[in-house]
Amino acid sequence: MSSNTPPPYSNELDSALHAVHAASLLTKSVLRSLSNSVGAETKADDSPVTIADFAAQALLISALHAVYPDDGFIGEESADALRCNEALADRVWQLVLRAKEDASARRDGSSGVQAAGALTTERFFPVSKDQMFDRIDLGGKGEVTGQGRVWVMDPVDGTATFMRGQQYAVALCLLVDGVQQVGVVGCPNLSFDPNSPLRETPVHEDQVDSTGLGVVLSAVKGQGTFIRSMHETTLGSPRHVDLTTLPTKPLTALNFVETTLGKTSLSQPEHKAVAESLGCTWPGTVVWSQQIKYVALALGATDVMVRIPQTKERYTYIWDHAGGHILFQEAGGVIRDFDGKHVDFGRGRKITGGVNYGMIGAMPLVFDRVHGAVKDVLARRHA
Repeated sequence: MSSNTPPPYSNELDSALHAVHAASLLTKSVLRSLSNSVGAETKADDSPVTIADFAAQALLISALHAVYPDDGFIGEESADALRCNEALADRVWQLVLRAKEDASARRDGSSGVQAAGALTTERFFPVSKDQMFDRIDLGGKGEVTGQGRVWVMDPVDGTATFMRGQQYAVALCLLVDGVQQVGVVGCPNLSFDPNSPLRETPVHEDQVDSTGLGVVLSAVKGQGTFIRSMHETTLGSPRHVDLTTLPTKPLTALNFVETTLGKTSLSQPEHKAVAESLGCTWPGTVVWSQQIKYVALALGATDVMVRIPQTKERYTYIWDHAGGHILFQEAGGVIRDFDGKHVDFGRGRKITGGVNYGMIGAMPLVFDRVHGAVKDVLARRHA
């Protein structure tokens, strides 16, 4: 490849950064204009969904579909709830229109130069409410992930904490034949200086960027992980994130990242047993959004993620993991299931226990010790 040839997936990375930046601006504007009253609905699994989830998914898919019309999409939401709730549909449509107007304003104020990181082209936005429904459904009705090019997204990962003004993520990942190639995760509420030394800034639910727009992390397979600050019309300069340059921590100092304590499908007592068997304090860092957990790992703010399901029949959705996985892996980390296998993103919308049982994320030099501790704890379950 000549020096003038861009690296693989450069265009896809640029499109993903633009789309995630725009969706991050939209979700942040919802928080600022409506405070904690973000209009939550309840899905069939009792998890909340807001107008920001719908509008951000419409924005992400519309922008990418305009550039890559033959690509597939997998998203968390479908438009079914909007089609049967006119008032909710109107609120989502108004958000999309506002995002379009804001993008036009940024374009008009950029002295003829397209504002970096912002969607400024009319074709990137739905032209009608019905088209908005159709764009949302491209993701919400998508099923195939193992063949061809498929964009996986979670427009607001961590809706419960989003509603409280805490940490959440706008996550996007390009799968090609079921393998992650591009991952972009926006963290609009994360107060993190992209130039600060890794490990020195913690990731915390209440460490919120209340005046700025947070950061965005990106990775392309084989090309490393990068972090940028997000601004109203631009993205900051990319900084390479390389965890392999950091000194190895002793086992007893490892920081385990855990979900919010309480109701969960994961076996937190066994998580605690794994940490304590290694001499670690548990929990270390507690955050709700799964994608923010991966960001915390990729930035060196945490060191270990363990996901032990309460039963092998439990499953998890791919949009909670795609994108975040490649960030940590390209930064130098390892993620495997309990059998040592790579996580398979090519089986549709769910990662099932029959294909991948559990997950462990850690740096290579400590991964085997954590894996061994997990196997010991699971052996007690069956003793």
